[in-house]
Amino acid sequence: MKNKEKNVIDILEKIADLKFQKGVWLEGKYWDRVSSFEEGVNSLEDYDFFSDTKQGSIKFSEVEKQKIDGFIANLLEYEEQDVEKMLRDSVWIKITEEAREVVKILKNIR
Repeated sequence: MKNKEKNVIDILEKIADLKFQKGVWLEGKYWDRVSSFEEGVNSLEDYDFFSDTKQGSIKFSEVEKQKIDGFIANLLEYEEQDVEKMLRDSVWIKITEEAREVVKILKNIR
């Protein structure tokens, strides 16, 4: 697995992990490059995740593509709020679940 792909998966795993978000985003227990919701989205952009999936640089089945596209749309449409509220928000929790699915897809194609 290439470094770029490892980094994307690492970022997605953090978007998928409410415990990580509570510890880093809310409580600031330790530093991480994905230090906030915004940093997570920006980091995915930095590693071309959005453009690579849109342009078809990575080959997915139609079902996988629909899951990834749905996750991306929901992530980019999400309006960041106070982290404490965010971690309880049903829309955000759904996005974290979608992120876990995307991680599984990416790990299976590598």
